[in-house]
Amino acid sequence: MSELDCYDLPFATDNAELLPGGSRSRGYKINGWIVRVPTKKEFLLEQQREAAISSVLHQALLEKLKNKVTYIHFNGKCSFHKEIMGESLHKVYKDMSTEQRKDLAKDIAELLCAIHNISLPKINKALEQYPKKCRNENKTNLTDFNYNIAKEQLLACSSGRINLDNFKTTIPTDGLALCHNDLHDENIIINNEGKLSGFIDFGEAGINPRITDFFHIYRLDRKLMINIINEYNKISDYKIDVQATDYQFLSNTGYTLEQRKNRPTFKPEVIRVLQNNAFFLNIR
Repeated sequence: MSELDCYDLPFATDNAELLPGGSRSRGYKINGWIVRVPTKKEFLLEQQREAAISSVLHQALLEKLKNKVTYIHFNGKCSFHKEIMGESLHKVYKDMSTEQRKDLAKDIAELLCAIHNISLPKINKALEQYPKKCRNENKTNLTDFNYNIAKEQLLACSSGRINLDNFKTTIPTDGLALCHNDLHDENIIINNEGKLSGFIDFGEAGINPRITDFFHIYRLDRKLMINIINEYNKISDYKIDVQATDYQFLSNTGYTLEQRKNRPTFKPEVIRVLQNNAFFLNIR
C-alpha cells in the first residue's frame, strides 16, 4: 500500500517518486501527475487558493495557452495536477541558442500578457474568500526599507561598482493585474525543443502592479529580461519601463541583502548574479 492511498487521489499511487525541496508541502511525481501534500493543516487553504487561481486561468486563457499553466485539482486533503513536461529554464538556459532565447522571450511575453489581461473582477471574486495576500514584491514600499542601507549593501557586494543613486527612479504602482509574483527561472519550464512549456507554482500569485513580474529573471540574465519586456510592450496596452525594472531589481536586492545578512549562502549568490549582469557594473 502506498503512503498516498489515504489522500483520495483518482489514480493509482504506486511508484510515487518523492520530489526534492518544499517547506510547505511534500511533492510526489506519479505517472505524469504531481501531488502536493501540505506539511501543516493551515497550508490546505493556500492550496485551495492556488486551485481557485488555476481555475480562473483556465477559464480565461485562450485554448493554445491553457496547457502552459497547471490546472490544479484540490480534494480537501491535497492538491494534484498534470505535470508540465520539460526542464526548468535554470537548467537549460546556458545551452540555448541566441535564436531560441529570442523565441522564448516572445513566448514568455505572450503568456504573461494574457495572464495580466484577465479581468480583475474575476480574480477578486475567486480570491475574496481567502485571507492570504500575495507578497509585495516592491520592497521600496515596505516600511522597513532603508534606501541608504540598500545602497551600502550593493556597494559592498559589487566592490564599489554599483551605486544605487545611478539607477534611482519611481517604480510604478499602477497597472494592477493578476501577477505570478515568483516568476524566476525555476518556475519556467522548457521542452526538449527549447520552447516554452509553461509556468508553474502560482502559490504566490495575486493582484500586484504588472512590473512585479519583470525582475526575477534578472537573476538569470538581464538580456533575456529586456527582450521579454520589449516583446511584451509590442502586444500590451500597458507598457513596462526598463529603467524602473532595473531599479526595482537592484533596490529589492539591496533590501534582501540586509534582511538575509545572517544567511551565509545568500551573498555569494547575489555576487554571482551581479557579475552575470555586467550592465549594472559598467554604469558609474
